[in-house]
Amino acid sequence: MLPEVWFSASEIALRGHRLYYEVGEPRSLREADGRYRHDHKGRVALEAFLALPLEAVWEQLEAVRSPVIGEPAPLDPVRDRATFPELIGFVDRFGPFGLGWNRVQRVLNPDADRLVEENWRLKLAAAGFTGDAPSPTAGTPVWRLVSPDLGRPFYPYVEQVTTYPDLPWAERVRLGDPKIYHDDLGRQGMASIGLARSDLLAAVRLADALSRRRTFELRDAIRSFPREPVFDVRGHDADSSLAIDWRSANLGMAPSDGVFRPFAVHEATVDWVRLGQMVLIEHISTKFSATSIGLGLRNDIPTFGWRIGSLIEVMYRQLLDHIREHPDFGLRTCDLCGAPILQVRREQRWHSGCSQTGRQRVSRATRKGRSSSDVVRTGGSKG
Repeated sequence: MLPEVWFSASEIALRGHRLYYEVGEPRSLREADGRYRHDHKGRVALEAFLALPLEAVWEQLEAVRSPVIGEPAPLDPVRDRATFPELIGFVDRFGPFGLGWNRVQRVLNPDADRLVEENWRLKLAAAGFTGDAPSPTAGTPVWRLVSPDLGRPFYPYVEQVTTYPDLPWAERVRLGDPKIYHDDLGRQGMASIGLARSDLLAAVRLADALSRRRTFELRDAIRSFPREPVFDVRGHDADSSLAIDWRSANLGMAPSDGVFRPFAVHEATVDWVRLGQMVLIEHISTKFSATSIGLGLRNDIPTFGWRIGSLIEVMYRQLLDHIREHPDFGLRTCDLCGAPILQVRREQRWHSGCSQTGRQRVSRATRKGRSSSDVVRTGGSKG
């Protein structure tokens, strides 16, 4: 994958609780004018993702994908687009989510392969047969290493899966081939997409609170953040110049055990703005932990580029760009579509694609209000 591009999806199918893709040509993250790719409402991927009605999607999945005599419902792309228009429209515009794709790697496991063959021959011998043929399989078994998300309390593990590379894409989807690009939608926030959204929403709320620098709002945002609010304030002489120094948020006595607990001390002894900034940057940094840098040419000049590992990384990059370029503007909710707005000016009420309809609604409401007031005044004068 070249820097600054992400997959497109030429085919999309829902099977069970998985969203399968036949990936197409990678597309640039940005439009020709240099802005991030946006949808018809003028929303970038972060804004459009947080506007997805995932709760409704999970409920509909339970109804549409309920098993019939032990088998999920057959593939029906037309029905899927009609039932999940926002979800599939999002993927059409921005590409697959790519959740966890960079955490799965194919590995060789010759010792396990040898044991499988030995067990097969032992079974043949126990049944009174002899033979040297490998054990039969309907597909191609492969081993893969699955690593957990950074910060999640899980261990990496190796598993064997069966893939069907010679079958058509639709048939591989029907068989649940794990080697086809897919995302697990899960059930009611329990899968990766639900966790990714809750983490991103917490980061957006903290970034918004930082733009206003109000102590109580920041305390609430940090308290509810998906991180234990305890911080190591011991000195580390070998730290990088970019290392986060939690000591800078402690305005009181240094804790004897080297652990700073901001909610266990008086609020006046904590620099809440500084603490919020560090919590947010640490969080974004963990989301970029699997990202790599590529090098290319732009106008004949060697230029570093972001090698994207998932669409969620793109969203965090959009949030990072926003807090670097517009740290005091914050975020607000669009009055029309209800999605968050990465504000580029103060009191921005709508996304660019929502503004015309939004202004028309305000104008109609204003005229209706004036009309009602005139009726009241007229009625009062007649009385």
